[in-house]
Amino acid sequence: MKRALHTVAMLSVACLALSCSAGNLQDEVRGLMGSMGPKKGVTSVSVRDADGKEVVNILGDQPLMPASNQKLLTTGTALRLLGPDFAFQTRLLRNSDRLTVVGDGDPAFADPDLLSQMTYTDAAGEQHTGMTVEALLALWTDAAKAASITAVRELVVDDRVFEPARCHTDWPADQLHEEYCAEIAGVNFRLNCLGFFANPSPRGAEVTRTEPACSFVKIVNSTTPGKSKDDGLWIQREPDTNAFTVRGFLRKPITSPVNVAITNPPLFFGNLLAERLRAAGIQVGTIRLSAPTEPASTGEPIGPVIRTPLKSAITRCNVDSQNMYAECLLKRFGHAATGTPGSWENGTDAMERLVSARVGGAAGLNAADGSGLSRENRVTTSVMTAWVSDMMHDSAVAEAYIDSMAVGGKSGTVRKRFGDLDPKLATVHCKTGYIDGACAWWSAPTATAWCSAASRTASRAAACRVPSSSRRRW
Repeated sequence: MKRALHTVAMLSVACLALSCSAGNLQDEVRGLMGSMGPKKGVTSVSVRDADGKEVVNILGDQPLMPASNQKLLTTGTALRLLGPDFAFQTRLLRNSDRLTVVGDGDPAFADPDLLSQMTYTDAAGEQHTGMTVEALLALWTDAAKAASITAVRELVVDDRVFEPARCHTDWPADQLHEEYCAEIAGVNFRLNCLGFFANPSPRGAEVTRTEPACSFVKIVNSTTPGKSKDDGLWIQREPDTNAFTVRGFLRKPITSPVNVAITNPPLFFGNLLAERLRAAGIQVGTIRLSAPTEPASTGEPIGPVIRTPLKSAITRCNVDSQNMYAECLLKRFGHAATGTPGSWENGTDAMERLVSARVGGAAGLNAADGSGLSRENRVTTSVMTAWVSDMMHDSAVAEAYIDSMAVGGKSGTVRKRFGDLDPKLATVHCKTGYIDGACAWWSAPTATAWCSAASRTASRAAACRVPSSSRRRW
C-alpha cells in the first residue's frame, strides 16, 4: 500500500486535495498559511506525491531546527545501517571469579513500559506476561546461584560500545536531571532514571520507596508543610552525583513513579546488581567499569541474554518521542559504521552520509544529535520529505518504519489529535516536534502525498517551550 505524509493541521485539506494541479496546490497551501499560520517567524512546507515528486515547496530549502522530527532521520538510518532484524543484546559473563556485564547500548534494558508487555517463561517452566524491574534483575541473580557462584572478586561493567561522554554539550546544563535529558551509555537501565514514590507527611512529604530500590544513593528530605491546595513537590539532583534532595510538599500520595535522571548509569547498574547478588548470598568485591585499554570481555554466559529487537526500539522512540532511545540508536549505528565506540560524531556523520547518498541535498542536513534536543540540528523540509518518501519506497524497511509512528487519535504524542478525521478516508501516522522557538510536524495519512512542515516563530515559543527550571516537578 502506498502511504502518504502530511504535517500541520492547517495543511490537511491541501495535502489531500491532489486532484488539482501542482501550481494550484501550492497556491492553496500558501493561502492556508496566510490565514492559519503563525504571524511571525519562518514557516517551511514541502509536499510530495506518492511517486516522490515534490509538488509544493514553500521555503522548503531553508534549513530549520527539526526538534523531535530529527528522530525520523535517526530511526530510518538505524533500520538501514543495522538492519530491520537487528537486536540489542546485553550479557552477563563469568570468567573465573569475575562477572562482567557487557552492554550493547540497549535503551530498552529494564524500560518499565516494555517490561510490562514482556512474555517469559520462569525456571519452573511457567509462562508469564509482564515483568518488573526486580524480576529482570532476578533472572541474573538466580542464574548466578544456579551456577553455584558463591563469591565474585570483581563485578565489571563493560560499556565500551559507546564513547565515555554521556551528555551532549548542546543540551541544557540545568536540565540534565530531567528524564528527557537522561544520560546515554553503553549500559542503560530503566531509562537511566530513578523512580520516586512519596506520601504526604506532617513535614510536607516522605519518600516511601524508589524504583529500583537502592541503598547506595543519597536522598535528603527537605520538604516543608505547604498551604496551597495543589501539590508543590520537586526533586533536585546534585550535579555529577546520585545525591537527591526532595523539597516542597504533598497533598496526595504519588503512586506512579516520578522519574529523575541519574548520572553514570553503568556504574549505577553495577552497584544495583551487586546489591541483588549480595542479597542472594553471593559475596561481591570490587565494582568497576572496564578500562579503555582492557581486552574485549570474554567468558561463560550466566543467565539469559537480554534482547531488544530494533523494531521495538524504533517504535518506542517515535511513538513516545523518547530522546534516550534516539541517542542510543545514533551511537549504535555510529559504532556499526566505524567499528569504534559509538559517539555523536560518528553517528551523525553516518546519518549525513546515508541521507546524502539516498536523497542528495547534503547542504540541507546538519545533524548534531539523534533526538533533536540540540538546537544545532538543521534540516530542510524538502530533504525530510525526500527521505521519508525514499524510506516508503524501500520494501526492506518501509513497513517497519511506518509502523513505528504514532497514529493520530490513537497513540503516542498525537492520541488526542485528528479525532475529527474520518478513519475511512485516512489513517494518519505522525511525528511532531517542539523546542523553544521552533515547531515541526510530520504525518502520513494513507492517502496520496508526503508532506513536511517546520516553523520558527517567537509567537509559538511559549507553547513549545522546554521547561528551564532546575527542579523536577509533577
